[in-house]
Amino acid sequence: MPRQLGAGGTLPRLAVLTLLLCAVTGSLALGEASDARSSAQFAPKRASLQHLYWHFLLYQNYLDRKASALEQQGSAKDAAALRNHFQKDLHFTNSQFAIVRQAGLRLESDLAAVNAKVKPIVYQDRQWIKLHGRSAGPPPGHPQVQQLQKEHEAVIQNAVDQLNQELGSKCAAALQTYIENEWASHVTAHKVHPHAHDPKNLPVAPQHLEARQ
Repeated sequence: MPRQLGAGGTLPRLAVLTLLLCAVTGSLALGEASDARSSAQFAPKRASLQHLYWHFLLYQNYLDRKASALEQQGSAKDAAALRNHFQKDLHFTNSQFAIVRQAGLRLESDLAAVNAKVKPIVYQDRQWIKLHGRSAGPPPGHPQVQQLQKEHEAVIQNAVDQLNQELGSKCAAALQTYIENEWASHVTAHKVHPHAHDPKNLPVAPQHLEARQ
């Protein structure tokens, strides 16, 4: 079971909040929304391995930023607990876990670049749908959004591949085992099945994550 993180409560509770924020942010960038109408369409499943890596890496980014804020507030002990939680669980050295941290920052930056390309297309498509209605068919940007979703997934996969290469086989295997056996056990993925041509539910976006009951 995950250890206590100190001031913030248990790892699963914090992870769930952050994962939801990550998923919603990505979904909005790709034109999805999780409102009352779409929530009934969620089909729970285990998140894919590359998506588990995605949220794990972005969560470590969050922990590092939270730790820095706590240090500025004079809470060095709590900051260290947050920053080093996964490193201690994995028994990685500072240099080994620095590779994980760098991978997370690089992935976050690369995904932000993809999302920046998606947002204006989604906005224009929403305006087109308002003008022409759903019955007019897919909006003009539909193929571009689908292509950018493929680019989004490719960025994640490339980040995982590069991380594993830089870690080396032993550390890479240890990290994958931890992600599959510890991280994944607190996560359920929900994939949205969008309404046809609904501006709030454009092509499939990142999965939504929540704690298992």
